[in-house]
Amino acid sequence: MRTLIIVAVLLMLFGCAQQVQEQTEYLGYSRGQVSFQYPDWSDAEKTDQNFLVKSNGSCVFGAAEYPILPSRMLKDILEDEFDSRFDGEYIDFAVRSGDHDFDARARMFYCDYNTYTFTIACIDELQEEGLLATAECDERDLDTKDKLGLIPLPPDEDITMLADTFKQARADGADVLYWYFSWKDLDDNWTASDWVLEPMGHEGRIALVVEVIHTTVLGQYPARYDSFTDPGFKEDFADFSVDFVERYQPEYYFIGNEVDIYFDMHRDELNEYEELLSYTRDRIHQTSPGTKVGVVVTYHAALENNATDIIEELSDDVDILGYTTYGHEANFSFGNLSRGIDYLYAIEDVVPGKDFAIVEAGWSTSPMLDSSEDLQEEYAETFFEYLEDTDAEFVNWFSLHDGVDCRKVAESFLTHMPEMMEDEEFMEFFEEFICTLGIKHSDGTPKRAWSVWEENT
Repeated sequence: MRTLIIVAVLLMLFGCAQQVQEQTEYLGYSRGQVSFQYPDWSDAEKTDQNFLVKSNGSCVFGAAEYPILPSRMLKDILEDEFDSRFDGEYIDFAVRSGDHDFDARARMFYCDYNTYTFTIACIDELQEEGLLATAECDERDLDTKDKLGLIPLPPDEDITMLADTFKQARADGADVLYWYFSWKDLDDNWTASDWVLEPMGHEGRIALVVEVIHTTVLGQYPARYDSFTDPGFKEDFADFSVDFVERYQPEYYFIGNEVDIYFDMHRDELNEYEELLSYTRDRIHQTSPGTKVGVVVTYHAALENNATDIIEELSDDVDILGYTTYGHEANFSFGNLSRGIDYLYAIEDVVPGKDFAIVEAGWSTSPMLDSSEDLQEEYAETFFEYLEDTDAEFVNWFSLHDGVDCRKVAESFLTHMPEMMEDEEFMEFFEEFICTLGIKHSDGTPKRAWSVWEENT
């Protein structure tokens, strides 16, 4: 693992000039949005990641760029490798190369969706003198639209395009980006969330949901738990949530997705879920008081199921309610545009005075679902009109791109309903609904509604 970092050049140090310069001059360097000063020493051999390496025979300085690796992940690697800990962006450590012991200091930060490290290591006394502090990141001057949110599904569902998609979403005016996680995937392993959340939170606000409830079913938990009602779940989940929020500092942390649908079928479990919400919220506030803790509910389904009382019941246990709202009718028909528009404006009346956000709103373009790009364009125009007037803290469009193969996602909501999964007609409608809400096609080409987005951002 050591070959990933700048100190790999220490193995090559003594192939360089051996005369220590009495007086060091410093030169300037810029690379994209990054600029820094470096000592005017002799060139030393570079590794794949190091784009600049200098040595004077006793010390070596290097600058490296990691286009893929998140800085949080690389920090964990360095801390384990050298048995030292970062203090903010800096880490001091010792390393042995050949017959020599080196004292080293490194600085690391994330800039322009890449991780950068700047390291100096010396055989004798460390000659740093504030050199690493000269490194700067010149952030982009973005003109994001207040409260505008987006679920930034990448083109063709290609996870290698996540960072590029997040970067473009910010450039396209998104103030808030939103994402979904399961506790099972992150239990004792931050890999997945590091890959997503470092670029996602780099230039703006983020909102996250951990799916303790997955709409109609329980979420995916660590193997030691079958239900949120199990002994120890509440305390263990709160511990996880505190660590998660401290690591990523989201502005909004939602616990459970569209939970009213599940509790409409399991009302006997509602009180225990309220305890989970309030306990986790209080624990998070002890260390991250600025994070708003919420729960995601539906508007459309709660209204149709006469279950808005569940939303009212949960509202006292969270800082904010997150709503999903889709104006479809039977068989996911999106032919009634006025229904979707009415739903937007009626949400704040469910629990008057309660802080709220709309975490999912959008309109299908599928002719199979009685819709079209023209109807989505009309809905988008109203969406932006609503954004100007609403008291919602943010409003997310679902999503940036259409899905590719949404059958597995559709089936994940129906694990307890095998008869519905066997109903091929229903599944075709459901899959089409999930796959056709983007304002761009899955290959990245824009739909008509995209022009509305551009005009308003």
